[in-house]
Amino acid sequence: MINKAAILCSRLYALHQIPMSIVDRGGHFLHSWPESILGTIRQEMAGLLIAEFSQLHCDQTHPVVHFFDKGFFVALNEISEDLYLIIGLCSPYPHSREDLMEMCAQTVVPEHIQLFCSLMLQVPVVNRPQICAISALAAQLFSGQEIPEENILYQDIALHAHGRREDFDKAQFLQREETDEHTTLDYENGVCRAIESGRSDLLIKALYSPRSGQVGTMSVNALRQLRYSFISFTTLVSRAAIRGGLPMETAFLLSDLYCQRMDVLTERGDIERLLVDMAMDFCDKVAKNRKLKQLSSVTRQALDYISVHLHESFSMEELADRCGLCRRSLSLHFKQEMGMGIVEYIHRERIREAQFLLEQTELSLSQISACLNYSSQSYFTQLFRKYAGQTPEKYRAGYRSR
Repeated sequence: MINKAAILCSRLYALHQIPMSIVDRGGHFLHSWPESILGTIRQEMAGLLIAEFSQLHCDQTHPVVHFFDKGFFVALNEISEDLYLIIGLCSPYPHSREDLMEMCAQTVVPEHIQLFCSLMLQVPVVNRPQICAISALAAQLFSGQEIPEENILYQDIALHAHGRREDFDKAQFLQREETDEHTTLDYENGVCRAIESGRSDLLIKALYSPRSGQVGTMSVNALRQLRYSFISFTTLVSRAAIRGGLPMETAFLLSDLYCQRMDVLTERGDIERLLVDMAMDFCDKVAKNRKLKQLSSVTRQALDYISVHLHESFSMEELADRCGLCRRSLSLHFKQEMGMGIVEYIHRERIREAQFLLEQTELSLSQISACLNYSSQSYFTQLFRKYAGQTPEKYRAGYRSR
């Protein structure tokens, strides 16, 4: 059975290029596509997915699609009584390497974090209907039965762990004295201007500003009223983000995604917190997009290549060839726009990732040095002191003493 399943999965992967793995009931990874992903994900993570699959009473003809915090899909299909197919990770919108590093901290084997991030940067964007369709097709191949859309169980288990959550919770931004408290035109304009400019500081100020008046009653049901308000606010925010330069397709995907997440929530507080997360997420994405847009296509291409291959050894000639320039022209162009040379930029990015690994993993200095493709631990330490202002040992000790 496993050989037949492996052939089917390899063909599925060739079709859509979404990572896939066959695991046994204990969560052990038996096959992965691409092959380089095999062994990178912690076994216990697969075990948790399989345990929840059983608790949800899913089976071969009823797969499940999970949506996790930070915007990632994972689907789980039953191949046979003892074999399962994991489809993903994949996402409905592009992620930065920084986002991927944060997500990897608890799910990926530490020594494979760099490799996994580089692989994920190359995974195509997939929306909810597409990941459900892929899961349904896999289920049909394994079971021999046609799988209707309603057989796909969709689970939104996002944790809403936005970086600024505590500030908003303390301020109780969305704690209304009355269910139908009105968000005035000035208030809406302030929020939209902040998002349009990608200014999170202005957005926070706008969200804190006092409001007055009454909103028209769209439903006598308080929870339904809040849902309608959420959808209206999402429309305003997404349009503001588009005016701020966020690609229309990205904005629409995000808007759909947040409305889908809201639709399965049943608690007022959860919907209110999600609304704040949504506004901040749009604002952050506008800001990042503006920074990239200020750069030329050549520099953006160089940055993308460096990000994907950061843990690998590549020559400046290879990079220049990818960007369509000679080495000298690329170096001059890059330094003019970035304010530093290519080599310095690569060192800074690697040291930034080293800081993350020192904070979030138990990897030794020699392991981190090897992950980042440095020739020796002493050279790594020398560079770390140069760019971080202290040795790796002191940095790790200082972080853990906070």
